[in-house]
Amino acid sequence: MPVRLLVVLACAASLSACQVDLLGGDCRKIGGSGYSLCMAEDNATFYLEPNGVSPSGGGVLEGTVTSIGWDARVILVRRRAIFRGDPDGLMIVAKGTVDGPVADEASLLKAYPAITLVAPNKAWDAL
Repeated sequence: MPVRLLVVLACAASLSACQVDLLGGDCRKIGGSGYSLCMAEDNATFYLEPNGVSPSGGGVLEGTVTSIGWDARVILVRRRAIFRGDPDGLMIVAKGTVDGPVADEASLLKAYPAITLVAPNKAWDAL
């Protein structure tokens, strides 16, 4: 067997052993927001990342998504912080900014009555 063919086969075998996602299949874009909901390999943990960025274990929220909702202007996300010294809570993502967790969740939710927070797996299915 030619050496070149052996090298190609070895490379293909090594790549198939890794969970490499070259096509972005683990992330789904959230409308025109510039962000994507990304699912970890366990199919149960979700992150929020800028479009085109590979999932990075915490994403722009530095935590996991426990519920999420959006409209044309903003994304509201309840996060569980990765670093347990940071607070969990409701975050607001808009125009490239991430703020929160907010102190007054009720007021924020009232400001966006059209947004319903859902479990991330439900949002994933809707995207």
